[in-house]
Amino acid sequence: MIFSVSGRTLALPAESVRRFLPLPRLDRPPAAPAMVAGLFRYQGRAVPVLRLDLLFGFEAAPPELYAPLFLTDWNGRPLALLAERVFNILPIPDAERTAADASLTFNGCAVATIPQGTGTATVIDPSRLLAEAEERLLAAFQAMADERLARLGAPDSEIGEEAR
Repeated sequence: MIFSVSGRTLALPAESVRRFLPLPRLDRPPAAPAMVAGLFRYQGRAVPVLRLDLLFGFEAAPPELYAPLFLTDWNGRPLALLAERVFNILPIPDAERTAADASLTFNGCAVATIPQGTGTATVIDPSRLLAEAEERLLAAFQAMADERLARLGAPDSEIGEEAR
C-alpha cells in the first residue's frame, strides 16, 4: 500500500493494514503525546491515531478533512496511522524490492525500497515504529482512554458503527 506523508512516498505491507477509514472526529485529551493526533472509539476500543509526520520528524502536515487512516494491529491493540493520500495498492514482486539500510532509520522501521512511478517508496514495518518506552506510554495512554470511555458510556464513532 503506497501513500504519502509530508510529501514523502512511503509504503506499508498490505497484510499489516486491517482497514482503511475516513478521518473521524478525534478527541485530543490534553495529556496526549504530540505524535498522537487524537483518539476515536472503534468497536468498543479507544484507537490512538499516530501522526507519522511528527513521528518521523518530517515537516508538520496537519490532517486535512478527508485524510485517510490505516487501521493496524499493534501489540494486540488497534492503532491508526494518519496519511495525506493513498496512491496505490499493488503487489510488488520480491525481485523489485531493494533492502533498506535499517541503520539509517529509527528502530530499523524502513525495511525495503520499492519502485513507485518515476521514484521509489520506502516500505515501513509498523511494528517497529515506536521505541519500547514510547510503546509503554502509548499502551498506558490507550488503556486510560478505554477506561475513561467505558465510564462515560461513550458511543462508538460513526466510523466504528459503519464498519461493524
